[in-house]
Order: sequence, then structure tokens, then C-alpha cells
Amino acid sequence: MHAAILLACAALAAYGAHAQVERRLGNFREVFAWKQMTFNINGQTLLRDRFGSDGLEEDSRQKRQTDEVIFNNHEEEPERHWNQRPNTNTRPTSTTSRPTSPNDEAGQFFIQYNNVPMGMEKVGNRLFIALPRRRHGIPTTLNYINLDRESNTRSPALSPYPDLRQGRRLTSVYRTRADQCGRLWMVDTGLMEIPDNPQQVQPPAIVVFDLATDTQILRYPFKSSDLPAANTPTGLASITVDVINGDCSNTFAYVPDLTTFGIIVFSLRERDSWRLQHNYFSFNPTAGNLNIAGHRFQWSDGIFSITLNDPDSAGCRTAYFHPLISTEEFSVNTCVLRNRTASSDSDYYQRYSVVGNRGENSQCTMHGYHSASNVIFFADIGRNAVSCWKTSNILNPGNVAVLAQDSTRMSYPSDLHVTEDEVWVMANTLPRFGYSRLDTNQYNFYIYRGNVNDLITGTVCDGRTPFAG
Repeated sequence: MHAAILLACAALAAYGAHAQVERRLGNFREVFAWKQMTFNINGQTLLRDRFGSDGLEEDSRQKRQTDEVIFNNHEEEPERHWNQRPNTNTRPTSTTSRPTSPNDEAGQFFIQYNNVPMGMEKVGNRLFIALPRRRHGIPTTLNYINLDRESNTRSPALSPYPDLRQGRRLTSVYRTRADQCGRLWMVDTGLMEIPDNPQQVQPPAIVVFDLATDTQILRYPFKSSDLPAANTPTGLASITVDVINGDCSNTFAYVPDLTTFGIIVFSLRERDSWRLQHNYFSFNPTAGNLNIAGHRFQWSDGIFSITLNDPDSAGCRTAYFHPLISTEEFSVNTCVLRNRTASSDSDYYQRYSVVGNRGENSQCTMHGYHSASNVIFFADIGRNAVSCWKTSNILNPGNVAVLAQDSTRMSYPSDLHVTEDEVWVMANTLPRFGYSRLDTNQYNFYIYRGNVNDLITGTVCDGRTPFAG
């Protein structure tokens, strides 16, 4: 009997070790994973669809079929808009009885299938997770996980930030970024992006929270001159924050516009904004063919992500940026962005530079700069991977290292954030949600973290491995 117990314990230990190996991807460790998202609202966990206005009351209506969504709008739109089914013979990955039109879901508080996370950011002991409202049934667009409390839970429930009442004032947030002054920045697009029936609920705006008090301290609606087209708010999917020389009152925010190809610059001190245009903000049509999660399609998203290196003595930085539909990286000095009259200078267009090409299938959502190593990390949707490049090297495919890659567990890395010496990545299987359907019996959303030194050691990004000239 004693020997049998020992054998059973050994088997359990081996299984645990195997499970731990399976939950690593390269030198990234899986932190969380979900089949579908759940919420903890006022101590109640939402595990199924709720039809009440506040989501906390019982209702006798039948739960909707959650495993199929049909999109009828055939107008091509950026990143989140998957309104044309590609030609594919992909078989359904879960059983379903009937399709559900997004417009039939109006007024429903929680429709579990529609909750697809897009952005995440670790700040202290909290992990912020953004779920933009592209469909009905999303309780709150900005949420968080207490990492101290949920460290041993694989699929924790989300809590509304800062609470349900205040969180419902935000319409739709894609990604957040915190600054060194204890503030959390985001763009609220103000748009319910319902196929065939988009609704601009409130003006798109920059919103800032004080993380010490969890109170909103700024809502700055964009000016009409910042928004050249009615669909511009659909492309305000990220934000980069630049605190000048440690002066929290002198802060700039740079907001890429992937839909109408511009950058909106906001000055906190002046409470004013202006828009910049350049051809480098547009997409590259030769990079528009994508093959992700078994689906072939074309997108046309422009400038998507901006990351900043360390400031010089004048407080200016190099802003590295790229369109989503491109394999090239570009740069401009932030002092150009911060100069509201720079675009009228005769040499304005020459102040932007082509940095280089990352390589085939390296179309990238977000990227982030790590100061100590001078390395930029990329979330590559084109190859379901995370890669890196040391900025002191020439940017070419030979100087880019793929650090983790998986067609299932890293399918569509939607956000990447560098915090201290860690890289955090979210993957959300987005094309499958848009073009066919998710298998809700399988894990669809993942969050990973990796130590910078562990990730780059032995690669061309560590500064010791020979690089390609």
C-alpha cells in the first residue's frame, strides 16, 4: 500500500511538472487564461448571460446561443471590424443551434461570448484589462484583477474599474497606459461599435484616473479638428504618455489614429490638442494579406503603436511607430510632435525617418521599449509571436529575434507592455472571433509575462550575440 501511495504521488508530481511546462511559451510564463470572461460585480460572479439593466437581477428569459455570431455589415473597417466572412472551409469548432444577430442583443447587460479582451497593463498589484464595446452585453469596458488575491487562479473574474457605477460612464476603451506620476491614461472612443448600427454615445476623449484614489481626474474631449471623419473614433485604439523631465504637470499624450492615419497630440499643461499627418502613418498595401487562425483576409489599418526611448538633455525622445499593416518601423523626435506649428515648416516631412524592416509576416500591434537593454519588443500578429530588436543594431530581419511563437496560444497578440524588467503580453484569438466562432470549450484568451533578461539572453537582442549588418 505504501509503495502504491508513493507511485501515485510521483505520478501527480510528474503531471504537475508537465502541466507547468505546458503553461510556458518559450521563456514566457502563462499568468492567466480564459475560455470565456467572467465578472465579479459587488461580490456576485457573472458566469452566464444576464438580461437585467444592472446585471444583478434574475430573469426568466432563455440564455442566448453563445457559440456563433453572424456579421452582416460588408463595409471594410479597421482592426476590430470583421464584417466580411473570408472564403474558408473551416469547420465550426463548437456546436450551435442558431446564429444571433448583434442588433438583437441591445439592452442586455452581460453576454458572455461577446466579451473579448483587447488590452492589458500591469500597474503595481493590479492588472488592468480593457474590453472595448464592439457588441452588446459588456458590463464594463475597463476592469482589473488583484494580482495578490488571484495569483493562484488560472481564470479569475474581472472587477469593474474603479467600480460598477463609475465604470459604466466609460463607453469603450481598447488599451491603457500608466505614467510615472501614478495616473492611468486611456482613450474612451465613446462609440458602441455594433455592426450595422454604430452609436456615438459620447464624444471621444482622453480620460485619466488617479490610481492612488481611483478617481477620474480628467476627461478631455477631442476637438473637431482632431477627428477628420465620422469613423475616426474607431481607430483610437492606443495611447502613449510622455512626462517631460519628471514634471507631472508637463505631460503629453500621443494617440495614433489607425483609421484616418494621423497622430493626435495632447498637452496636459495647455489642455489642448492638435493633429499631425504624414504618409508614414498609412498602411502598406503589400503587407495587407493576413493568414491568422486559419483565416485569410485583408486589413488596412494605419499607425497603431508608438513607443519612446529615453529622453535626451532637452527632454526629447525618439518615438518609434508603425502601422499595423506594415513590416516597417519609422521614427520621429518627440520635440517635433510637441511643436504644434512644426507641420507648417518646410522640412517637416523630412523629420520622419524609415528605421528599417522587421521581416516577412511581422505585422505588429503594440510594441514597447525596455530602457536598460535598449531593446524593443513587438507583438507580431502576422506570425503569432513576440519578437525583439536591439535599437543599437540596424533594423533588418537578421537582427530581429522571435522569442515565442504559437499558432494557438499566441494567436493574435493584441497588447504588449514593458513594465520595469518584465514584458507582459495578451493574446486573444481575435480573427477567429471575427470570422468564424470561438470554441468556448477551449482556452481563447491568454496573458503571459517574461523577464527581459531571460527573454533576450542568447539572442541577437542581448548585445553579445553577433548582429547582421
